[in-house]
Amino acid sequence: MYLNNKRIFVLEDNLENKAIAQLLLERAGATVMVDRWGVETLSHLKRFAPVDAILLDLMLPGMISGYDIFQQIRQEAEFNHVPIVAVSAADSSTALPKARALGFSGFISKPIDFRLFAQQIKHVIDGELIWHTS
Repeated sequence: MYLNNKRIFVLEDNLENKAIAQLLLERAGATVMVDRWGVETLSHLKRFAPVDAILLDLMLPGMISGYDIFQQIRQEAEFNHVPIVAVSAADSSTALPKARALGFSGFISKPIDFRLFAQQIKHVIDGELIWHTS
């Protein structure tokens, strides 16, 4: 299994997308924690640490975005080395360059490819950058 013994934190507000990502990652052997709102993401992430990868939806309800969460996470020294991937339905022509400029380790557009998703996350954990649009 691609993700045996890997710990992956997912921020996803859509229940269907959350269930799909969690199922695919767990089937590949990962331990997964999902946060839905972004309001207490940093405290949830700290309780779940250590983590091997963080997946952030960019479009969240309310006044917070995945970009905001990314910046909060990067201010914490314990997560500086952890790859963070944007997984989003946002327009990739604008979201991907912004994610790249901020320092994300990758961008995977929704809908995710069920066959590739776990492998893509494994590649990011192994140090590769993933920039995948549907």
